[in-house]
Amino acid sequence: PDEVFVMYAGSLVKIFEDLIGPAFQHESEYTYLGEGKGSVHVANLIKDGFRTPDVFVSAGTIPVLMLMNITPPIAEWLVEFGSAEIVIAYSPTSPYFDDLEKARKGEIPWYEVVSQDGFKFGRTDPELDPKGYYGIITAKLANIYYNNSSIKDEIFGEDRNPKQIFPEETLKSALELGQLDAVVAYKHEAISRGLTYITLPKEISLSDPVYSDFYKQANYTLKSNQKIIYGEPVFFSVTIPNTAKNLDGAISFVNFILSKNGSKLLDNQGLYPINATYYGNLANIPLSIKDEIKK
Repeated sequence: PDEVFVMYAGSLVKIFEDLIGPAFQHESEYTYLGEGKGSVHVANLIKDGFRTPDVFVSAGTIPVLMLMNITPPIAEWLVEFGSAEIVIAYSPTSPYFDDLEKARKGEIPWYEVVSQDGFKFGRTDPELDPKGYYGIITAKLANIYYNNSSIKDEIFGEDRNPKQIFPEETLKSALELGQLDAVVAYKHEAISRGLTYITLPKEISLSDPVYSDFYKQANYTLKSNQKIIYGEPVFFSVTIPNTAKNLDGAISFVNFILSKNGSKLLDNQGLYPINATYYGNLANIPLSIKDEIKK
């Protein structure tokens, strides 16, 4: 088959559909077909047999590890390829726009703006989407960093506050339509959608491995399996599930996003290249992918 079916983290929708997919099609003889959803949700769809993508691109490594740590495993390995950054993206039509602009310039604390009465704040479900749990971890780190233990509760309320939780696929549209004032976002999705955003200190934005030990101070427990997720630098990862229907096409796609061209497209959108690192059953990583990593 000449079609490559790629499932990816919902934050990559614009980047994959507008840039990566077309560029991959142009460079290879394959047709690109993509679908984006919260990465934990994607892992569950693959695990339960509802989807059989050729490639799975995940936010963080935990969703892929969910497929590696079952018997029999559905994935044998993963490669980390890009570093993300948590930001607060906001709407130009928000009634709080002036305050948000001041916060962006560092004139007033961002957490005071987004915790005002009536401020509509959006995020994804921590049970379905890594950005959901990373957002909670960022807010808990803010409590520590600013030495103010009420920040997280004042901004978020409860972890799964129904007023704030939106599906990954509709969160940005709700912001763009003015239904929300601000959302937890990755820098790369804010850039790819042309959204203005507040940059957070590196100590809480989960973007810098230098602060790994600081990040570990905050965590979130997944209700579904009681797994504790600790704060960590958010590295995007990729795997080819054992259920892939088009292995050659899958290898071709993974090599493309690891290649100079692929990395450059991602880098321009704010998903920064890192030295690719692989984990898992290394014997099962296709040779040409290992070669691409070594380049």
